Formats: sequence, structure tokens, C-alpha cells
Amino acid sequence: MKNKSYNLFIFFSMFVRNLIEVFSCVLLYNKGYSVNDILLFIIFISFIGIVVDYISLRINYKIVLIVSSIVYGFSYYYLSIINNSFINLFIFSILYSIGVYSYSVIRHLFGLLLLNNNKRSISIILIFNYLGVIISSMVGAMLIKRLLLSITSIIVIILSILSIVPIRKVDIKYNKLRINKVYIPINKVFFSIFEQFKVIFIILQPLYLYLYVNKSIYYIGIFNVIINIASLIVMYFISNRINNKYFKYLNIILCLSLILKLNFRSSIILLVIAFFEGIGQKIYEIISLENLYDNDGDVINYLMMEEVIFSLSRGIIILIFYIFVKDLITILYICIIGIFISGFYIC
Repeated sequence: MKNKSYNLFIFFSMFVRNLIEVFSCVLLYNKGYSVNDILLFIIFISFIGIVVDYISLRINYKIVLIVSSIVYGFSYYYLSIINNSFINLFIFSILYSIGVYSYSVIRHLFGLLLLNNNKRSISIILIFNYLGVIISSMVGAMLIKRLLLSITSIIVIILSILSIVPIRKVDIKYNKLRINKVYIPINKVFFSIFEQFKVIFIILQPLYLYLYVNKSIYYIGIFNVIINIASLIVMYFISNRINNKYFKYLNIILCLSLILKLNFRSSIILLVIAFFEGIGQKIYEIISLENLYDNDGDVINYLMMEEVIFSLSRGIIILIFYIFVKDLITILYICIIGIFISGFYIC
């Protein structure tokens, strides 16, 4: 019963949050912020996210999710009314971090406690994840184009709170699960670090599509629909056959599709490439979640350590890009190299 409630929560919450979130960098760009400013935004949210995670894991999860839902929607309302300035970017980063990271860490906490690293459970939860994103990608594009962002953000606040309903009676009592020691194998640490290159690529991908392929919110929505349709196919046909032994070879599918995407500017060709990218992304995500949820020890401290590794490494990588690289396409190529290297740290 708990797993079913969690799956419904994932479906509804992913639907609501992807109504706007996938377009975040594009919305900032259209507000007059440069690519460098957007890199600075990612640096801010990465470091602020560590504090948000720490606080969120020490408060009742229902309170966290309610606050997260309100602040998440309000962050986009704030974005809709601000002008281009450093202080506004920083304030938006704080609001965004609270709204996104508090939700994310509680979602992973549920995953750790309810799924027990069961491959079938992880596959099912990913299916609900993709179903939510498939529907929301186009709905979000239509809302942003036809309504004001401020109105869309209010809709998101209401729907985000409603998405919590499926888990309102789930009592996970995670405070009782703490023990003394947490050990994360070194290969797992390195995988978590290099995985951030994939996360960075996904964050910046909509901006790349918007700047170099098709200046349309609808196109970004269609692109994400195709990626997630491919993901569902992976889940249905081959998810149970994916294992760590062959991951470094399967990871090449993702790397090649990303390289092709950076070398073609045709809107139609990129939609074909998106299908193969979706296959590669979701093979990667299955292995990534199994890697994250493989823990029998102190749940709270383990998750906090993983979140610190995620956010700190992502922030440092983007900071290096911000100082030394700055060019968006070069950054994306470097990310592909990082994604490829990550495949060698799964045992």
C-alpha cells in the first residue's frame, strides 16, 4: 500500500513540477540573463541546496512537502515579476533551492525506505516518473505560452499541494532508523561526482535547444515528450536486463546521442536523436537509482552525505565552467566526457 501511494505521489508531483521546471533556464534567458548568469544561478542553487537538504531531513516530511510546494510555485511567481539584476537572481535562487531540493531529498528518502533497492520497484517508480513528465512537458509549454507565468505559478502551487494527498497517511518514522556509521564505497563516490556532468547537461539542454535549434517553448516540450516515451520503452522491455556489468558499454548509447545532438541543428533530426537519447538516459537513471538506494545503514546520514556529494561536486564543476569555460557548447562537450567516465565507476 505504501509503495502504491508513493507511486501516485511521484506521478502527480513530477507532473506538476515539470510544468515549469524544465523551462527554467530558458525563462531566465528570456528575462535578460546571460548564459554566464544562468551558470551562476546553478552555482547558487547547488550550494544553497546542501543547507536545504540538511534542514529538510530534520523536519516532518509532510511539513517539508507543503512548504516546498508553496515556495516552489512562488519562486516562479517571483521570477515573473522581477527585472534583470544580481540580487533578484540570488533571491530567485534561494526560493528555487528551497522548492526543489526539499522535495527532491524527501522523495529520495521515501525511495530508500520503501523500495529496498528492488529492481522491479525502481522500474515501476521510474515509469510513474516518466508518465508524469510526458504529460506535463506539453501542458507546461501551453500554459507558459497562453497564460502569464504568474498565473501558471499559482496553478503550480495549488496542484503541488494536492500532489501530496496520496502520501498523507504514510508514516515512515525515519528517525528510528539511525545507526552510528555510514560508509560509502569510493567507486560509488566517484560515480556520484561524475554523474553530475549528466545532471548539468540535462539542466542546460533546454537552453541549448532554444538558442541553437528552435526558439520555441513547444519544441522543448516535444523534445522531452519523445525522450520520456523512449524511457517507457526501456522500462517495459529491457529494464530487468540492465546490470552494472554492461553499463559502461550501454552508457555509450547516451554519449553518442549527445554528441550527435551537438552536431545537428535540424529540428526534425534532433527529435529522432531524442528517442535514442531517451533510451540512454533511462538506462543511466536505472543504474543511478540502484546505486543511490543501495544502503542498509543510517538512512538520514547516508542520504545527507550523498546529497552533499551531489550538490558540492555539481557546484564546483559549474564554478570551474563559470571561471574558465563559459561557452555553452564547450561546456556540453565536457559534460559528455564526464558522463562517459562515470560508466567506469559502476562495479
